[in-house]
Amino acid sequence: MNLINRIKDVIDSRELSSSAFADQLGVQRSSISHILSGRNKPSLDFVLKLLKAFPDVSAAWLLLGDENQKAPTPLEPSLFAPPTEIEPSIENEVTPETPPVSTPKDAPAHDDDIVERVVVFYANGTCRIYSNKK
Repeated sequence: MNLINRIKDVIDSRELSSSAFADQLGVQRSSISHILSGRNKPSLDFVLKLLKAFPDVSAAWLLLGDENQKAPTPLEPSLFAPPTEIEPSIENEVTPETPPVSTPKDAPAHDDDIVERVVVFYANGTCRIYSNKK
């Protein structure tokens, strides 16, 4: 079974039309038609959209046809599964007995303190680093 047949299998197993499948992936309907007819080969972007839209589909099965990897195991979460929520640590928890730490307004400013870098973490798991180094 080749990649196109496995894509057809995903569509058939979910009882979707080609149009509904395209809408779920966020791709043009004509691209699905071209892939299923064999006119075009699926791009990496297309495969990634499919795996993101259907996290139960194994990348190993979709790309390689590995029957042992058709669905992810509970011990091996999908690459695109939503992250699990992390419980806050008790050490960092603010309780009524421990007021939050704040800097007094009359604290001296440190003119020699220069921001070296700022790291921004995004909800999608990426980050961006802004550096003061020139």
